[in-house]
Amino acid sequence: MSGADTTKAARLVYKALHTTLVAENDLEYRELLALYRADAEFVECVRQIAEGLELKVLDFTERGLVVVPTSRDSRFAFRLTDIRTGMPVEQKAALLLAHVAIASVFFPTTEGLEDETYTPRPASVAQFRDALYGLARRLKETDGTGVDMREELAPGWEYITSLPVAVPAAQRASLNSVVGIVRFALGYMTQNGLLLLNRDADDDTATYTQRYRLRVQLREVALRKLFEVAQCSVRERTAEASDNAGASLRE
Repeated sequence: MSGADTTKAARLVYKALHTTLVAENDLEYRELLALYRADAEFVECVRQIAEGLELKVLDFTERGLVVVPTSRDSRFAFRLTDIRTGMPVEQKAALLLAHVAIASVFFPTTEGLEDETYTPRPASVAQFRDALYGLARRLKETDGTGVDMREELAPGWEYITSLPVAVPAAQRASLNSVVGIVRFALGYMTQNGLLLLNRDADDDTATYTQRYRLRVQLREVALRKLFEVAQCSVRERTAEASDNAGASLRE
């Protein structure tokens, strides 16, 4: 392969690392994706460049190339220590739990995660808030039995369950509230191409849509047991809400 083609392969990996970049808005990105689709030798070159950076190609569609770190030691891996220097350990753990809870709202079942035709509905901050509180409460009740990183996450669920779910408007942006934790996580996920803000609002009615990158990364989620607990919590809460609505109608 020529040096020019190697440069193109490196450019494609570079584009993939720009998580908010959309191929339909970038001509060069679309041309590189077309080359990736048509040339097996180019695909191998992209794979080798990614491997040298401790990345692997997770998925490829017309939307773009999705790359992820090959290990927790990768320069591109996300760790609890990467969250805001000086932030207390319980808030860092709470933010990780918030990411998982938010994802479970969009994909409460594994079937939905694997079904490419399934399109999750937009979800609100209030839904994410309830999902996070429900996950934390379940983890506390079970003492996180069987959950990966249990010791690191325990301060997070203890912290969340100690906070009020509803807070005055002035405190909604604070990490000393469940809503504040959710909003911080939503901001990070939006900035990194996992979510799209649909409708902004100062209250809890702001809505978000999942982006394809979220679905792809969840298929490879490392904290599988934790995600399953979050999914179960969301399904139970949805069923309870449906039962309550049915009871109200009967009355």
